[in-house]
Amino acid sequence: MEELNTDVLVIGSGLAGLLSALEAERAGLRVLIVGKFAIGMGTNTSLANGAFTVSNPHFSKEDHLQATLESGRGLNQAKRVKTFVEKGPDAIRKLKDYGVPVLEKRMGYSVDRPEGSSQLPGCLLIKPLVERLKASSVTLLPGLTIFDLLAEEGEALGAFGFLKDGKPCLIQSKAVILSTGGAGAIYRRNDNQRSILGDGYTLALRAGLPILDLEFVQFYPLVLGEPRLSCFLLYPPYPKEVRLFDEKGEDLLERFNMGRDLSQAVIRQRDRFSLALYHASRNQDVFFDLTQVRREEWERYPLNFLKKSKFPFQERAFLVSPAVHFFMGGVEIDDNGKTSLPGLFAAGEVAWGIHGANRLGGNALTECAVFGIIGGQSAAEYALQKGGEQRSSNPFSEGFIKKWDRKVQSYLRKRRGTFESPRGLLKELKDLAWGYASPERTEESLKEGLDRLAVLERRIEKVYPDTLNDLFQRRNLENAGLLLKAILKGSLLRTESRGSFFRQDYPDQDDRSWLKNTCYRFVKGELQITHIEQATQT
Repeated sequence: MEELNTDVLVIGSGLAGLLSALEAERAGLRVLIVGKFAIGMGTNTSLANGAFTVSNPHFSKEDHLQATLESGRGLNQAKRVKTFVEKGPDAIRKLKDYGVPVLEKRMGYSVDRPEGSSQLPGCLLIKPLVERLKASSVTLLPGLTIFDLLAEEGEALGAFGFLKDGKPCLIQSKAVILSTGGAGAIYRRNDNQRSILGDGYTLALRAGLPILDLEFVQFYPLVLGEPRLSCFLLYPPYPKEVRLFDEKGEDLLERFNMGRDLSQAVIRQRDRFSLALYHASRNQDVFFDLTQVRREEWERYPLNFLKKSKFPFQERAFLVSPAVHFFMGGVEIDDNGKTSLPGLFAAGEVAWGIHGANRLGGNALTECAVFGIIGGQSAAEYALQKGGEQRSSNPFSEGFIKKWDRKVQSYLRKRRGTFESPRGLLKELKDLAWGYASPERTEESLKEGLDRLAVLERRIEKVYPDTLNDLFQRRNLENAGLLLKAILKGSLLRTESRGSFFRQDYPDQDDRSWLKNTCYRFVKGELQITHIEQATQT
């Protein structure tokens, strides 16, 4: 057992985690940042388009506030949104101080790419922050998968996980920051990193914290659909020569009555467009055609990125369809990034409060920046208040280690006739999520999805891995299954349509009955769901 001791533990190394670690270190504390892969990589930030929606001389704070609240359709936490909008410009200045190249745009800022660069903006965003971390006193620990948060007497005390070589690792910390991202990869079609399976949500649920609004999942309309190609998201603006059509050659913008400007259709009618394309792509192939685009356009991002592929994007049309992009739900935090568990903080997509029923474009990275900075500062303040307090004897660890040792040995013990591939089961679960927690939901489909998930869960219970990798896959299965159950059950209870959430059998927004947030808890191994009147949120 590897035992580590730190003042502030940061779990996750996307933008929110990197900024949290840097800010906590500025207080002169010992900071440890951990990730499943290389720090900064394997995160959704590394895939990001680099856009920050933030007030600037052309876009006021009031404009940003109203646009965010309008997108959220009444389910945002208004006080949190005000803090978020107010702190946005400060976060951009902080990024510049840390060496991130930032360029002013009409509704905010974006990562500045060198002319002709085909590098993803997210990588350009992460690189200077990781370099800054490596030059600091922060300890970087890649290759660690966190299995549990440690808490005693109502206080977060650290985390437990496994290193990539299989060695158990116990981390004791005065403050913990969750910055693990969302859960897009529990769906078959998604544009997230494959490791984004909702770890933060399930860590919080198993630690007794509530998660809010998991049923609100954002789908992006135009994502690569070609077999053997990754689900790369096609961001606007698009060249004017682009065409979108079905296998019969019919122009889909005309069919959907969305005008002639594809970029505006995606920006202004994303939910409606995603739903329409989901319908169209279920019945026949949908094609995106770049063959008429002028040669000089292919020298600019993102087309120059597509040029690097072996696929002949310049020569023929290719398949596209919607995919999961973002989760609006998460762990509730206050204006200081604190959760309801003392000592535990959260930042980024794993946290709830900003987006409501749908996220405004460009607010994801802004949220990571604003609350990554706030979370790091607040966690440092909390750790400093703890002072010299340290549980050097680890009173909880002996029993905890024994519990996990028994569990691991049980997992790794082969039993005749009960072994199934965790990887294969995870694929089935992803297919189930895509089929039944899709952009369009009905009572019938949701109930059928829950029935099929119950059968799959019984098979998962019989999985006894015989390798460490299989053990990690088993944990992924448990986490993804719990989240999918939450999404299906929460969707069944919400009998309306709102923002990114659409019920075909309840197509209208119902403010009279459903101006409520959905609260998910995991109590004694059972998922419990209640609803909170939006007016009571503070």
